[in-house]
Amino acid sequence: MQLSEEHHQLALSARGVLGAAARVDPVPPTWEDRAAGLNRELWRSLADLGLVGVGVAEERGGSGGGMRELCVLAEEVGSAVPRIPFSGTAAVLAATRIDVSDVVDGSAVTVPAWETFPTGLVPRSRTDALRLHGDTVDGTLLSVAFGMDAERLLAFAGTVPVIVDLQAPGVRRTPVDSFDVTEPSAAIELVGVTATLVEPVASLDRVRAVLAAELIGTGQRALGGAVEFAGQRHQFGRAIGSFQAIKHLLADRHVQLDAARLLVEWAAAALDDERPDATAAAQTALAAAIDAADCATRDALQVHGGIGFTWEHPSHVYLKRARARRSLLGSVAAQLDALADQVLAAH
Repeated sequence: MQLSEEHHQLALSARGVLGAAARVDPVPPTWEDRAAGLNRELWRSLADLGLVGVGVAEERGGSGGGMRELCVLAEEVGSAVPRIPFSGTAAVLAATRIDVSDVVDGSAVTVPAWETFPTGLVPRSRTDALRLHGDTVDGTLLSVAFGMDAERLLAFAGTVPVIVDLQAPGVRRTPVDSFDVTEPSAAIELVGVTATLVEPVASLDRVRAVLAAELIGTGQRALGGAVEFAGQRHQFGRAIGSFQAIKHLLADRHVQLDAARLLVEWAAAALDDERPDATAAAQTALAAAIDAADCATRDALQVHGGIGFTWEHPSHVYLKRARARRSLLGSVAAQLDALADQVLAAH
């Protein structure tokens, strides 16, 4: 898929907003601010520009556009790794048919309880975490990204998707440690909380594509930093990027990321065009993105040497994001097994 001039302009607009936010809210946060929650100012800015509603049809209250536009935007957000629930909110909008007006305008932050999602997307899903009793729900969620900040939650009670008002009686939220330092998490206990049953979509392929695009952005940001450092850091009178062990490593990661990006573009086009290969394309893209981001962030940290392991350097932030997503979504082997099952079932 060839990106259009409009796609490039969308990317530039998002990059400008995210870059301005990063100047006052850097990555990583200071040690003292490591538990800071949602960057509401940035979230409102993206909402005001209509970027939270990209990929959602205008008749539903969104900004229009398709998966191509949403994936372009997701890659930019993945590169910046700001403290906002972009991919989570995109998953909420893609996984259900809910009223989106107050979600896309930023007034009702709505996040997913990933741990309850179907095992086809989250292999270690806790499908029995929540219990539905008529129009109320009970249960305990162990870790919800931005759970302390959100106004609403999308979760699956068994196979039934529900929206829960996190400000309602019967909700208890407790901050918990998060491996990904840009996604502060909370444990949430629900006791007799009113739940709104919502209509699910047929598949989660759009969610897979968004997560894949986000991971490509994170991996590319880590690789770009490593390439820059390798050109500046000198050893034995030469830039370390001139050594074969370094230059070949970085070149391999570039090729791997670029290949994964092409697969994301294939998936986005297949979903937009409603082609029969859309599910296979989305699963393939996610498997490739998980592997590419994991390898790129790992090797980028190694290229930086000791400085990459310090809190103040962003290398560990990118690595933690990639590893957190891999832990959530399963290994590449698990992704490929799921893809093989899907392909064999179709034949």
